[in-house]
Amino acid sequence: MENSFYAITWTDVLVSLFLMVMAIALIRWWKIDLQKTLLVGTLRTFIQLSIMGYVLTWFFNQDNWLFMAGLVSLMILVAAYEGWSRQRSQPIPHYYLILAGAMFITVFFVLGLILQFILKTEPWYYPYAMIPIAGMIIGNGLNSATLTVNRFFGEINHREKEIEMLLSLGAPPRAAIHDALRDSVKAALLPNVNAMMTVGLVQLPGVMTGQILSGIDPLIAVRYQIMIMYMWVTTAAMMNILTLAMVYRRFFTPQWQLKRELLRIK
Repeated sequence: MENSFYAITWTDVLVSLFLMVMAIALIRWWKIDLQKTLLVGTLRTFIQLSIMGYVLTWFFNQDNWLFMAGLVSLMILVAAYEGWSRQRSQPIPHYYLILAGAMFITVFFVLGLILQFILKTEPWYYPYAMIPIAGMIIGNGLNSATLTVNRFFGEINHREKEIEMLLSLGAPPRAAIHDALRDSVKAALLPNVNAMMTVGLVQLPGVMTGQILSGIDPLIAVRYQIMIMYMWVTTAAMMNILTLAMVYRRFFTPQWQLKRELLRIK
């Protein structure tokens, strides 16, 4: 059977609204009080993604490396702001700069490696590859870094006495807080590790499914998905370690004392 492309029209998209009608009806039947939120989310999804489709079409037509690099940089800055805003209840000094710095290093390293040595795009800033891959790297990196920092807060509060005892015995901050750093990174990487363990057995990832539906050979779609899975894990590991390497220092004074005021969970 030849590969076929399933082109979805706007009429087909409107028909798919029936799925949301079913979901809202079930929510209302069980009196979960989420129907208004789901309705707003349904409308926003339709409007926002429709607008984004036209915006991306314009982006993809730009043949300028400076524009593409600037666009990716803007995406990073916006993502860093989003991550910083989530952490405002537990403020960390210079957290926005930390997130942005870790993300710049991670995104341009991983993205450059994929574009130059795996996809071998011509030109290297080919928009149809650069924009979606950068978006995946940024989104995954932000989510993982947020999980890591939140877990780190819990770990450092739980281990406060242990850390202070190690400091009193002469251990440097990096050694005193090693277990908290290790457990934070491990916890944040679990979703990626679980995804690697179950992919192809109990789930078919969205990227691979979308490629198969668009008519791409399943073996090619599989190769793309393998690359993406490796990309996600590497992105998460780099973001977690770089972020925590800069964050943990904010919890200590120059005299190697733990800053108690940062430990209060609000």
